Amino acid sequence: MAAPLAIQCQGLGKAYRRFKSPWSKLVETATLGALARHQPFWALRQLDLELERGCALGLVGPNGAGKSTLLKLLAGTTRPSAGRFRVGGRVASLLELGAGFHRDFTGRENVHLAGALLGLSRRELCAREGEILEFSGLGAFADEPLRTYSTGMALRLGFAVAVAVEPDVLILDEVLAVGDLSFQKRCVERILGFKRSGRTLVFCSHSLYDVRQLCDRAVWLEGGRPMQIGEAADVTHAYASHQRDHLEHDAAWRAQLEREGLQRPPDSPRILDARLYDPLTGGEITHVRSGDPLEVRVWWRSPLGEPVQVGVAFLREDRTLCAGTVTHVDGFAPLGHSGCSALRFPGLELLSGQFLVLVVLFDGSGVHRWQELLVRQNLVVSAGTREIGLVRLRHQWKALDLEPPAQVGEAA
Repeated sequence: MAAPLAIQCQGLGKAYRRFKSPWSKLVETATLGALARHQPFWALRQLDLELERGCALGLVGPNGAGKSTLLKLLAGTTRPSAGRFRVGGRVASLLELGAGFHRDFTGRENVHLAGALLGLSRRELCAREGEILEFSGLGAFADEPLRTYSTGMALRLGFAVAVAVEPDVLILDEVLAVGDLSFQKRCVERILGFKRSGRTLVFCSHSLYDVRQLCDRAVWLEGGRPMQIGEAADVTHAYASHQRDHLEHDAAWRAQLEREGLQRPPDSPRILDARLYDPLTGGEITHVRSGDPLEVRVWWRSPLGEPVQVGVAFLREDRTLCAGTVTHVDGFAPLGHSGCSALRFPGLELLSGQFLVLVVLFDGSGVHRWQELLVRQNLVVSAGTREIGLVRLRHQWKALDLEPPAQVGEAA
């Protein structure tokens, strides 16, 4: 039997009104909407989602993708413009710093105010007040006005109230991005305990690592539309692979290298083409999963028969060199007139990301570079694990019964 659903969305969407000028807004208001002067802006549209009770859902995407809009809809602070949704059980949310607080009330008074807004009775609040204040770590500031608090203090108080409600669904927006390390650790411990108790979590963060470690499922939003919904590891890896912060720089560099290749003397060694293949099927590819085989084929020509060496490098989109090799480093003899050199990886050890594949044609000594060329399509690598970084290093963990070595200056 299927597990009961905590959250269900069908065609969910939210549109806001955008006016060209204050005058346009005044005209529409004065005519009670008979003269429409606005343009709808869809912050979220066509979201279909089912989340089982006890799961943790992460939201990822760039700024303006619709993540906060979705959280507000689920929290009930705004109404949908299209579709429908259902959230089962009591909901507590921490969407904005200080939400539900009054700046002139003390921390203790704000505990009762925010707790009442979240549905706790006076008796429940009195019973949990000590626990909430202890978790927030306010100490003597518990009886000081909220306006005297730092950003971190206010956030700690808000989180402490939200989790003290013991909701069925907890909605958090970037809560781990604010506060000191000690508070962040307590937040993580409380969230993990919340998950173990079988409750549901909806968590939005720009930290893909946090989403990957804390969440079971994830939604990738882009321009208000869901791009991918699935296992948290798969979705975060896919999102990381498609981030194109350096797209314009890639195109400019690619064009520059191609121009330089065309400007070389016709009798100089040159790269004719370079492409990526699946060595098992022989088909050309641009996507591969970490650990799968990959073959880079490079066609070259040396009209005068001058010996050459071939190199291949994988670069991150900011041109950080991740890995690479050259034929002469691997003991290959210099290559002759023309041919195709194939570099095969039985299991590619790159982790999730999008990589530039740079091919270099060297002289016979492997020092002088005749030409550099980027493979036409970037290589997109996805990984279904929670590993972090750029490459997978072969490793093995062991437990050793050893005392730490003596520090410098300590007596032997």
